Amino acid sequence: MNILLWLLQILVAWFCIVGAVWRYFNYSTAKDIASLQALSFGTWNAIGAFEIVCSLLLILPAILKLSPKITPIVAACLAVELLLVTALHVHYFGFHYQAANPGAWSFTLAVLSAFIAFGRFSLKRR
Repeated sequence: MNILLWLLQILVAWFCIVGAVWRYFNYSTAKDIASLQALSFGTWNAIGAFEIVCSLLLILPAILKLSPKITPIVAACLAVELLLVTALHVHYFGFHYQAANPGAWSFTLAVLSAFIAFGRFSLKRR
């Protein structure tokens, strides 16, 4: 279970960082994405910064053995944030679970983050 959680943590961290960087560099050219234009550039940057910090905190505390207890808390916070982003995307796109819908991506990452939080909380209790 620990190996699966590590793989998921790396996967979620990677997708969140890549998504944040993509939004930063493509905000002005992504005029056809209504949900992206619904929030200001600064708001998306703040969301992206939050995702990057959370992504780093999913990986670094356990690797550096600083405070691995923070990982499930960070995963839960990331899950909540991604569910809010999903709600924004669903408002503009509807919920069609397909690769072209950004809501599908953020929802999948939210579910994986919630699974990581649950898994890390339950492993911590043992």
